[in-house]
Amino acid sequence: MGASAGGLAAFSELLYHLSGDTGKAFVLVQHLDPGQTSLLSELLARTTQIPVHTAADEEVAAANHAYVIPPNI
Repeated sequence: MGASAGGLAAFSELLYHLSGDTGKAFVLVQHLDPGQTSLLSELLARTTQIPVHTAADEEVAAANHAYVIPPNI
């Protein structure tokens, strides 16, 4: 799922309403300046039952997790 820099509210609302056992992985992309530090993972983790991570190179997405793409990718 993708959003502009103002997408925090939409991402938060979506994750808030997910059950902890959807059986799916969620990848979240937010348009940010590549030099900007992002706190999106930490902010979203407060709104959901599922773990939220900043995605890493070659990481395999796991079910029932959300992954935030870092701004410099």
